[in-house]
Amino acid sequence: MADYIRARSPEHKRERMDAIIAVADELFAERPYHWITMGTIAERLGWSRSNLYKYAATQEEIFLALHSAKNRAWVEELASELAGAPLPAREFARTWAEVTERHAGFLRYQEIIIAIIESNVTLERLTAFKQEFAEMLPPVTDVLSRQCGIGEQAAVDLYLRLLYQAPGLWNHFHAADLTREAMRAAGLPETKGNFVDAYADFVELCIE
Repeated sequence: MADYIRARSPEHKRERMDAIIAVADELFAERPYHWITMGTIAERLGWSRSNLYKYAATQEEIFLALHSAKNRAWVEELASELAGAPLPAREFARTWAEVTERHAGFLRYQEIIIAIIESNVTLERLTAFKQEFAEMLPPVTDVLSRQCGIGEQAAVDLYLRLLYQAPGLWNHFHAADLTREAMRAAGLPETKGNFVDAYADFVELCIE
């Protein structure tokens, strides 16, 4: 990145934050979350840490923004691909699972959102994050309402169940090499199947 110049306008501040988010996303694709610090983000940007702190107080704030962006992209594609709901249950479930697989990067953020990311931000920032989460739900909860013939709150509850299940299943079918080696050494069976089939079965069970 070019030499750091402090942003003065809202547009320039947005550009700076977009650059920060993009770099954090790159780092998380390369290494575990606990290996990422404000220092590593600043280093990748070519900034000093003090300049980075002008835009974000903690790395958790950066990752909240990343989670929101990736969650929104997933929800918007789900709503678009399932706009014809109600559909046959298997077709609906398969489409939901295939879209989710295309957003597998989001599942890594969802996996750490509650236990790690949300634990080190201010109440004000976390409240804004939760409000943004609530505002992005209507298109996809409307799809679930039409598919299942249920009310708004029941659709939100169903969405959350489907959301929370996905990261665990993804990890089950994409375990690290060390985990697979340990399972073999312990005499545990090899993982069979794939994420889309397993998640589609879960979605179908829930909507029926």
